[in-house]
Amino acid sequence: MPKPKLAAKNLEVLSELMLIEELAYKKCDLYSRSFKDDALQTQCKDLAQNHKARFNALHDYLNSHN
Repeated sequence: MPKPKLAAKNLEVLSELMLIEELAYKKCDLYSRSFKDDALQTQCKDLAQNHKARFNALHDYLNSHN
């Protein structure tokens, strides 16, 4: 069975979401390395991993429609 193709608007939205998640990951990762407080470092690392997971989920979804 052929994979369904995504509409151009949906591809645009996915692309924007992926860029947002990538930027949020990079910022949280940078902040986690700049804080001296262990609790803040841990919280930022957790946030970074959450953004990375969402980026990967979007990427996997996109690949499933190619």
